[in-house]
Amino acid sequence: MCGIVGIAGRWEVAHQLVESILRLEYRPHDSCGLATLSTSVIEMWKDVGRVQEVLIPPALDLANGVLGIAHIRSATHGDVCQENAHPHLSCDKAFAVVHNGTISNFKRIRDELQAKRDHLFFSDTDSEVIVHLLEETVRDSRSVEEAFVRVLRLLEGTFAIAMISTYEPNRIFCARQNSPLLLGIGVDAIFVGSDINSFLSEISQAIVLADGEYAVVSSDAYCIGGIADGQPRQSKLVNIQWQSDSFPANPLPSL
Repeated sequence: MCGIVGIAGRWEVAHQLVESILRLEYRPHDSCGLATLSTSVIEMWKDVGRVQEVLIPPALDLANGVLGIAHIRSATHGDVCQENAHPHLSCDKAFAVVHNGTISNFKRIRDELQAKRDHLFFSDTDSEVIVHLLEETVRDSRSVEEAFVRVLRLLEGTFAIAMISTYEPNRIFCARQNSPLLLGIGVDAIFVGSDINSFLSEISQAIVLADGEYAVVSSDAYCIGGIADGQPRQSKLVNIQWQSDSFPANPLPSL
């Protein structure tokens, strides 16, 4: 069982990402990582081990992005090694992705990408095909959002995905199909998470994405659409009441 987190904020988010992903450590995992995005550069840290062993200062003190994604991994495709840890980065370093789930048609996609444009794959995971598909698809798309939705339609299997791109340095793109994903709405940030436990206590409201939905979020806004038709969707905000800094008092609707 993997776990993903994303934060679009108004501050440097690396340490908040670590705090959030630590809240998912109850999930079995063998590796972890995170990526932050400044104006034009994606910085990434990942390795085998627990969060406290991998995502530590002083390396994270150098991260200056106000946008980021993080992941804990329990291996399903590929060995337990640094290369197979998430996030995954595209060849042109313009896209980074974290993924929970299983892409059942990844071998066919991988073969097609390697035959078409010699994409270099650095891992044995099913997840890495997503960033290479994005790199390929954005070439003839009108926007990153359009490319993202087109890629989602090519994927078979289950997924919760969070993606950042240098083409859109203020936004996180995320989606869900048969794998839980929520948005956490705060005053100065919007979070993306596999479950409510990953949200910090300043998050006061949440949205449970439905299967087949994607979202585009910034620090102060979000929009939700359907993967199949690309049309806007309306989702209900649920208030979160916290027992403490760590535990919500009220359960969310079923994921």
